[in-house]
Amino acid sequence: MSESLTQTARILKPLKTNGSATNRELNRICFRFSARIHDLRREGWDILSVREKDGLWVFYLKGHRDDQGKAA
Repeated sequence: MSESLTQTARILKPLKTNGSATNRELNRICFRFSARIHDLRREGWDILSVREKDGLWVFYLKGHRDDQGKAA
């Protein structure tokens, strides 16, 4: 039996892979993606939200609080 990813994990995946994702991309994964972004932030993920134009938002994954201060 294969395990399915949680909605939160499915939202985190493109952010980790690409470094960013738009609200339109995330909406295809989960209609309440903003709640999952909130959950990720509470888990320590640093996600920057930038409003572009015409209702388009881009979410940038900056890192995790546990990674702060570690050598790159």
